Amino acid sequence: MNTDASQSPRQTMDFFEHQDRAKAQSKKFVLLYAISVIAICAVLSIIAFTIVFFSASEPNQSATLPAFAAAAITALTTALLIGAGSAHRISELKGGGSTVARSLGGILIDPSTRDPHQRQLLNIVEEMSIASGVPVPPVYIMPNEKGINAFAAGYAPGDAVIGVTQGCITGLKRDELQGVIAHEFSHILNGDMKLNIRMIGFLNGILLLTIIGHLLLRYAPHTARDKNGVPVLLVMLALAISMLILGSLGALAAKLIQASVSRQREFLADASAVQFTRNPEGIANALRRLGSKQRATKVKHPRAQESAHMFFGQALNLGASLATHPPLPLRIKRINPQWDGTFLPPLEVTTPQTEPQPKKPSAQERLRDQFNKRMGTAIPDSLTAAIPLLAASGTLTPDHIDHARAIIQSIPEPLKDAAHDISSSRAVVYALLLDRQNARVFQDQIDHLAKHADPAVAKLTQQLSTAATTLKPELRLPLLDMTLASLAHLSDQQHATFRDNITALISMDSSVTLFEWVTIRVLTRHLEQRQGINNQPTTQYYALNKLSTEVSTLLSIIARTDTPTETEAAEAITLANTALPSSNSTPIATLLPEDQCTLDALGSALSTLNTASPKLKRAILHAATLTAAHDRIITTTEAELIRAIADTLSIPVPPLLPNQQLPSE
Repeated sequence: MNTDASQSPRQTMDFFEHQDRAKAQSKKFVLLYAISVIAICAVLSIIAFTIVFFSASEPNQSATLPAFAAAAITALTTALLIGAGSAHRISELKGGGSTVARSLGGILIDPSTRDPHQRQLLNIVEEMSIASGVPVPPVYIMPNEKGINAFAAGYAPGDAVIGVTQGCITGLKRDELQGVIAHEFSHILNGDMKLNIRMIGFLNGILLLTIIGHLLLRYAPHTARDKNGVPVLLVMLALAISMLILGSLGALAAKLIQASVSRQREFLADASAVQFTRNPEGIANALRRLGSKQRATKVKHPRAQESAHMFFGQALNLGASLATHPPLPLRIKRINPQWDGTFLPPLEVTTPQTEPQPKKPSAQERLRDQFNKRMGTAIPDSLTAAIPLLAASGTLTPDHIDHARAIIQSIPEPLKDAAHDISSSRAVVYALLLDRQNARVFQDQIDHLAKHADPAVAKLTQQLSTAATTLKPELRLPLLDMTLASLAHLSDQQHATFRDNITALISMDSSVTLFEWVTIRVLTRHLEQRQGINNQPTTQYYALNKLSTEVSTLLSIIARTDTPTETEAAEAITLANTALPSSNSTPIATLLPEDQCTLDALGSALSTLNTASPKLKRAILHAATLTAAHDRIITTTEAELIRAIADTLSIPVPPLLPNQQLPSE
């Protein structure tokens, strides 16, 4: 099996370049959309001008002004109607990925399901989430869809959901299903999802014209009942027919826009799936099964038309010029040039194969080479502890998938089972925050939960407390990530109580540990995203010189974490400055006094740094990671801190690989 697809030039781009590419695609889409709207408004205004001008008793210069007025009113009204239609649909989709999934007939898969096919799917999604540093997304199944298809939807990685058809989970082998999910994770990591939702909303406005045209045709005959009815009827008929024609042309334009924007992204996602899994045969065979006439990829849901560009395979039967995806044979050939042209039938519904055991990762040298190629500079061998965080941000590797699987299997079963349950996932988070080293604080925390939490959850928290508080430090954040898919489906009241209890547990010892700080930030950020609260700030800074105070705060806190001397902290800042572009010779970052290095100051600095451009965020994360790795070791505490920083900056960061030096805490 040829693996050239995984080595295509596109795959040398890193997370930040993917974000730039997605932004460029968004600009292209907005331009095409604007051109379409202007063209529609112009044609309708010309028609309105013509009707008014020639319907005058004497078409002459005196009729010109009313005709121009009619043309202007028509153009403005049309633009407002299209804008209103787009705004209404965008408002409907403000809930993000879950809203899209439900609108397509998706049903949330219970994280604690025992159905073997659904369990296998959730395991794959969980592995890839932890491997890439993306919070585990909710997974939806489309039970009435027998075709093999899938999609990813959301505004950001923290808001993402995965949707699959019933045919997808029953018609593919595990490695094929993994290839499909890897394809969808590429869309999550490459910034495609936000554009996909925008396309649904904006194009809905153009399609609104056909609806108005049908309404005018329906009610136009009622206008002929008075003496002026006939001319009004003719005008309404003319406008109705014009809107139907232009609406149809607009629908055609919408499909062409969908196709032009989405095709190349599918090639990239296919190649990324090969790179992520290092198994071209998996996704190649999944694509071969799409060509089977027994099931194909068609999605029957009425809303599939507006969402066709989001799916793994061609969701609608369209002509080649309107297809939202490249031809299937071409996609297969790009992955496997030796393909013989044959397709594979879907599997018969059977029990899924046994889940694979993790392999020992060995990725350090490959990640170092990958980093050097992306950054255009060589990283010192002494700083190889930083490589997984630098080179693999926004992506994942087979070694990280294997490591994620090992992490999942290392977590005690009671904690893992509880994390997968919508109700008991709260107990997992509570248990992680209990202070077992201070008997008084521990008892106060248990008493508080007994009074303010659900009784069953409070009881389960105490049962899980030993396993949670003795959990290896490097397993805490992955376990926290595992709970997010379940916690996202708490009711508003449950969520409010949950947040209050977390705050109370953390405050009981009158201090906040780094893990507690990370926990509250991760939970707040991602649960708000999954509740439809858009907390993505607009870009305000394009030069680091204006962010010197915030960058100094961030790097000083990292430099002073697990660093014994002032000299070593200063050396870390000096090293970090090499990654920070400056318009003059003055260093961007300086080492701040210890009394200024508080978690409150860090939170404030991150809020401002989150408004920096993607290019600056890349430099900031680079500098932060070099700061942590200046002593050749990234401790678990430092890794948690880097994770929180990256998460705030909306940069998925994978976990440390097992050959990192992680001293016990």
